[in-house]
Amino acid sequence: MADEKVLLVLRRSRKSYSIEYACAAFLIILLLILFARGTVVAKSIVSVVIGIAVLALVSAEVARLFSSYTITQQKVIITKGLIKKQTKNVHFIPLGFVPEINLKQGRIQRLLNIGTVFIHGSGENSFEIKDVDNPQRILELIEELIEKNRRGGLMSVKE
Repeated sequence: MADEKVLLVLRRSRKSYSIEYACAAFLIILLLILFARGTVVAKSIVSVVIGIAVLALVSAEVARLFSSYTITQQKVIITKGLIKKQTKNVHFIPLGFVPEINLKQGRIQRLLNIGTVFIHGSGENSFEIKDVDNPQRILELIEELIEKNRRGGLMSVKE
C-alpha cells in the first residue's frame, strides 16, 4: 500500500560488532604505545596493522548495511544485500496463527541489550530479526501488530 505507514526501520546493532571494533581499537592503541615509547617499527608493518584495523571497521559497517528490517502496520519488509538486493514481505495477517514468537539473547547480549527475534510460522512466513537493540520492545511490537491485524484493525504505535 502506498499510504502504509512505516513504524520502525531496524539494522543490526553496532554493539553486535563489538569484537571488530575492539580489535581495531587494540591495534591502533598498540601502534600508538609503540610510537610513544620510541620503538622503531617498519613502515610495512605499520601499514599492515593500520590496514587490518581499517578492514575490521569497514567490514563491520558494510555488514550492517547488508540487511534491514522495515516494520509497517501490516507487514515486515526484510531487505538483504547491497548491490543485488533481495526483499521479502511478511504480512501479519497470516502470522495470526504463528505457533512461536521467541527472543534469543546470550549473556553478553543481555548486558548490551541486543538480541534476535524469531518468528516461526508456516513455510515462508518464518523469519528472524537479528542482533537488534531493545529486542524485547521489538518482540512486543510485533505481537501487538499480529494481534491487531488478526482482528482486522490497524494500529497506531506509541513511541
